[in-house]
Amino acid sequence: MAGFNNILLLMMVFLVTCSGLLVSSALSSEYPPKSSADWIQHLEKCGSRLTPKCREELSGFIVFGKGTVTEECCDQLVNNLGQRCHFDLMKSLVLNPNFKSTISEIFERGEQIWEKCALVAKSPSPSS
Repeated sequence: MAGFNNILLLMMVFLVTCSGLLVSSALSSEYPPKSSADWIQHLEKCGSRLTPKCREELSGFIVFGKGTVTEECCDQLVNNLGQRCHFDLMKSLVLNPNFKSTISEIFERGEQIWEKCALVAKSPSPSS
């Protein structure tokens, strides 16, 4: 039951984030989307690169400052998601008015977990 509640919470965070993106016209100048629909599609594609368990670990740590992120999840973050998607997903969170009071904490924890994961993640196998 607790796992279902966590998944439901993540879905709510994602939906609220997407709603905030539709309302907001001021997005980062570093990666300006052509439209809100393009931006949302980009975020969904990014999010699909992680397992639900890893999404739960990362959002719990980044958004709420709770829990730990496993080495397996670090591997997914670095090797599957990548730095651009990681920071784009964080930017989408801070556009949501519900997170305005915690913007600096979200970015700090997001940078902290990226740095930690970049050190512990396994390098992808070279293709032959």
